[in-house]
Amino acid sequence: MNQDRFHFFRAVHHESDLLIGVPPGSYRQEMKEVALEELVRLRLILLEHDSLDPRFLNSLEPLPLSQPGENPDEIITMLECGMKAGTGPMAAVAGLFAERVGRRLADKYQTDEVVVENGGDLFLRNLTNLVSVIHAGRSPLSDKMAFVVPPGEWGICTSSGTLGHSFSKGKADAVTIISSSAPLADAWATALANKVHGPGDIEPLLEIVEGIPEIGGCAVIAGDQIGVRGSFQVKLLSSE
Repeated sequence: MNQDRFHFFRAVHHESDLLIGVPPGSYRQEMKEVALEELVRLRLILLEHDSLDPRFLNSLEPLPLSQPGENPDEIITMLECGMKAGTGPMAAVAGLFAERVGRRLADKYQTDEVVVENGGDLFLRNLTNLVSVIHAGRSPLSDKMAFVVPPGEWGICTSSGTLGHSFSKGKADAVTIISSSAPLADAWATALANKVHGPGDIEPLLEIVEGIPEIGGCAVIAGDQIGVRGSFQVKLLSSE
């Protein structure tokens, strides 16, 4: 992300370590406190729901949707994402936290652009094109490719079976998903990365992606192979 375009600051609360960027002219010192308040609120929602349904934090399978009004919107969103992608609800948590913090800051301070990175998952609201680099651990293609993201509001989430601490059933170096919903992009990245065990799985996975309308862009990296689908431009980055 361009340092001239954004002023970056961190917000850390328990497991959440967010890197947040806003235009330099929009930055206010109290933004960090507002971001922390939102993280505390979101974490309490999860803990309160876990006390009602101990399956919520640990399930790797979709859980039944709640009736309207039974649970906070955040819980409903995570359950819906899990149902759509075939994952447990916590597969959407990083994207959800990034999105909710980003929206709160953008709405409260009337900033036209904001980016929130949460463990490699992004929420982005941008007015002009922005380049989002695809990081893929030890793959020789890591940081060599990037999506060109047009103006809009996006979730850009990556799951890996070879990098990081998140659980994955697969061996993909990176499966990056772009969607208009960050929690849904997060859940789909998890679900699809579970299906990649080597380069031979890339094309079959991309055929699956073509049938998922809420996915606007997808990049799959396994070893020295990459496959891309969707409407987003992908550019090769200079190795210099």
